[in-house]
Amino acid sequence: MKHASLIAILAALLFGASAHAAELKVMVTGSMAAPLKEIAESFARKNGHTANVISGITATVTATLQTGETTDLVEVTSVGMDQLEQQKLILPGSRTEIAHALIGVAVREGAPVPDISSAEALKRTLLEARSITFVNSRFGGQVSVNLKAMLDRLGITDEVTKKTTYTTTGEEAIQRVVKGETEIVLAFVSEILPVKGAKWLGPLPVGLQFPTSYSAAIGAGSANPELARALIIAITSPEGRRVITDAGLEPVAH
Repeated sequence: MKHASLIAILAALLFGASAHAAELKVMVTGSMAAPLKEIAESFARKNGHTANVISGITATVTATLQTGETTDLVEVTSVGMDQLEQQKLILPGSRTEIAHALIGVAVREGAPVPDISSAEALKRTLLEARSITFVNSRFGGQVSVNLKAMLDRLGITDEVTKKTTYTTTGEEAIQRVVKGETEIVLAFVSEILPVKGAKWLGPLPVGLQFPTSYSAAIGAGSANPELARALIIAITSPEGRRVITDAGLEPVAH
């Protein structure tokens, strides 16, 4: 019965698409920007609509909604979604867990490849590196929170902090490595993979990885709530999960 109702929603959207074309507003985080932009634009195109995908970090996305700006669909960390839920900034019952993100390590394409195959190897690599970069925790980047826990576990927080340059976004951090301004970048794998000139070395070793969970929901002030609901179905569909997997993320099974 549930599947029948979902199919009915999609059929209604498809039937009326050409007569009622809409702009679907989607707000996402940087770590999920690439796959969600692909899914949203494909979904909109197939249904005769357009998609306006805006990306930022959880803190900026949340702050934007708190100012009163509306969106059809919002995706942030699950912790951030807790806050949006408490503040009634999402449609009740629309929250859906969609993916987990892992942190990876990258250097500039063509640069020597350091060893990160184990906790001890990564520790040596970080201590020997001349310069490191990642997102500043002051800007609410979840990756920096996870990295602090990792560095504390390795016991090298002070040494690494002295040679770390902080950025406001993962993309900015990766570009510093591509431009040769920094030797090593630590960022979400899904942010590293799309960037030309960055060589992904792999995820953090087991035991040092702190996966970040992401959720999607319909914005409380959505102008197109049924379209947003259908987009969530597309995100969690087998094709949507394939796109998410290809982007270096781990989709949540539904």
